[in-house]
Amino acid sequence: MKSLDGKVVLITGAAGGIARETAALLLRHGVRLALTDVNAAGLKDAVKAAGSAAFLHACDVTRRADVARLVKSVKAKLGRIDILVNTAGIIVPGPFAQARPADIERQVQVNLMGALNVIREVAPAMIEAGGGSIITISSMAGIVPETNSAVYAATKYALRGLGLTLNLEMKPFNVHVGTVFPDSVDTPMLRFEATHGGSPLTFLNPPQPPRDVALAVLRAITRRRAEVYVPASTGVFSKIVTIWPGLVLCIWPFLAKMGAKNKAKVMKRMGIEGDAS
Repeated sequence: MKSLDGKVVLITGAAGGIARETAALLLRHGVRLALTDVNAAGLKDAVKAAGSAAFLHACDVTRRADVARLVKSVKAKLGRIDILVNTAGIIVPGPFAQARPADIERQVQVNLMGALNVIREVAPAMIEAGGGSIITISSMAGIVPETNSAVYAATKYALRGLGLTLNLEMKPFNVHVGTVFPDSVDTPMLRFEATHGGSPLTFLNPPQPPRDVALAVLRAITRRRAEVYVPASTGVFSKIVTIWPGLVLCIWPFLAKMGAKNKAKVMKRMGIEGDAS
């Protein structure tokens, strides 16, 4: 496995559950951390949770000028950026026909344009330095469609195309690009979905701890994987299903029924109060 000792890692969306676990895990492998999030207060809490003296820089990844300042600040403080981990993401569940234009745009801006903005700012420096690693958190919704999450799914599908294409483009420069696809994860985002009409497919399986995703990020970096699925079994099933798009339409009612049935159990296990219908 590739040693991470002394590597400089920039993590976006650092106030989130997956990012916090990833930061804590990578710290144990000797990295130096730079953390960013639009939520400045959440950033401070993230550092406390990781027990790190990480470099903090609040940034809205949807704003290119903010991202340029972020990267400049990290390089000035830590000298370089060896690894980028994109975790910033949001979801506004609900039927697409009822979605507010502002909510559509915000999801596209944060989930897709945010990743594009940071990668575009970091990639030239990695090429110049002779190598690096870029990891982006997508979702199983980037493999299999999820009702009530059309815009979110569209952005996550796009991240898969971005990752696979950049993996090919950047390989000659020794820059590895990988994408991680988690199934449902026990995070504040999942809790929000549970009480705001999230897709039934989200609750098909028991939520995973964020640490499982952090371990997948570590595997993607150290083993230079183009794609990592969490859990691996769900990834295999999802890819088989999507070989035949018509099959998805046939089995969807069954999956949706199972997910809806499991939702109340998942909410109870996670201690979530609200409408489980």
